[in-house]
Amino acid sequence: MYKEMYYHDDLENLAEEVVFEQIHLLIQGDEIDVPESEVSIQDIAAIALNNMPAKYCCNFLEKRKPGEQLKDEVEDLKDYAKKQVLKAINKVKETPHD
Repeated sequence: MYKEMYYHDDLENLAEEVVFEQIHLLIQGDEIDVPESEVSIQDIAAIALNNMPAKYCCNFLEKRKPGEQLKDEVEDLKDYAKKQVLKAINKVKETPHD
């Protein structure tokens, strides 16, 4: 209710995009068996994101042309996201939701 009063589409948690990017890369890479059902992908993302620090960005220019500090933070976030996604995949495989 309150969020709708103040929210703009420009506000974005970059961790979400990074987690889905890592899921995609792991699926495309064929390195490990990733459950690919829609429910499993959502479960993997939710588990990983619950263990990720949020990294919010609210400026269109900042998202399109990030400064060096933000670029470094996103690279660190990608490394951490991959670890969290791998853990989440194992958890989903052990106790599938679908």
